[in-house]
Amino acid sequence: MKNYEKKSFFTTVALFFIPLILFASIVLYMYYEDKIRDMEQNILYQMKDYTFDFKGDTFSLDIVQNNKQEKLFKIYHTKKELYAYFQIPSTSPYLLKVIYDKSKFEKIYHEFLIKILKFGIMVFFFLLFISIGFAIYSMRPMKEALHLLEDFLKDLIHDLNTPATSILLNAKLLKKRGHFEEIERIELSAKSISSLYKNLEFMSPYQIQKSETVLLKELINEKVEVLKKLYPKIHFSTDLNNLIIQSNKNGIDRIIDNLLTNACKYNKKNGYVYITIKNQKLIIEDTGIGIKNTKKVFQRYYKENSCGLGIGMSIVKKLCEILNINIELESEIGKGTKVILLFK
Repeated sequence: MKNYEKKSFFTTVALFFIPLILFASIVLYMYYEDKIRDMEQNILYQMKDYTFDFKGDTFSLDIVQNNKQEKLFKIYHTKKELYAYFQIPSTSPYLLKVIYDKSKFEKIYHEFLIKILKFGIMVFFFLLFISIGFAIYSMRPMKEALHLLEDFLKDLIHDLNTPATSILLNAKLLKKRGHFEEIERIELSAKSISSLYKNLEFMSPYQIQKSETVLLKELINEKVEVLKKLYPKIHFSTDLNNLIIQSNKNGIDRIIDNLLTNACKYNKKNGYVYITIKNQKLIIEDTGIGIKNTKKVFQRYYKENSCGLGIGMSIVKKLCEILNINIELESEIGKGTKVILLFK
């Protein structure tokens, strides 16, 4: 299940389950209160019966002064006992005090409490099961729509590759006949389309081989040469060691391409991009507009402006996880962004 599907699923379960459990809790509490009253009322009637014949050892008896303050036929609670007052069948100024041991009442109460807790747990899981079933059922149309969209996207990616490749090949053939600025622009535009195609191709990069030798300096220099032509007002500064890693070349290419493209795309006019390879780290720093929410920047389709599709950084994050690369991002609005890749 994908992240957005998980979020939708748990939200639906919560929205359905919470009102149900609250309603069930209220009903259960009302039942609990009613049952406790019934228990006390039952004991009270047993006390009354006891005053007729004084048989049995369930209750004990005492005679107290009638001071007109005690209410008759009502259960009173203390730490050690339950008791009630009853009128003596005469004009005597005394009352019968019937006493019930609190430990006996607590035993009955605990037995009832265990039963109601068991019932409450059963209700809890039943409602949870109902909520999960409802969430699965309600998500079915959304999943079908998403599957259709993904199938459409796959077909679009496949169809996008052919014209982009054809444009690039024909642009290179035309350059052999003569160097024209217009042909170079066509080639750069075709490379931009090709980069977009590769990003779409890597939207779900689950199976990647990591057995290739990648020369980072060579890969970065190739990207910088293309970006200099696409963004002529951006200045590049490089300090690159000859770092060689064992990884996936296409995956590393996508990571660097997205990071460098963003550093240019969201930079200021006549801004700078600093690229450094130091030890096992690749550092890309720009003097751009900065990122408002660095926690959300790796979420798919998250955008802070109208540019782009919002998939580049999510692909970077996913590829870094698969290729075992630590990525750190620091940004300050109006000053720029710094990305650090640590190759293990």
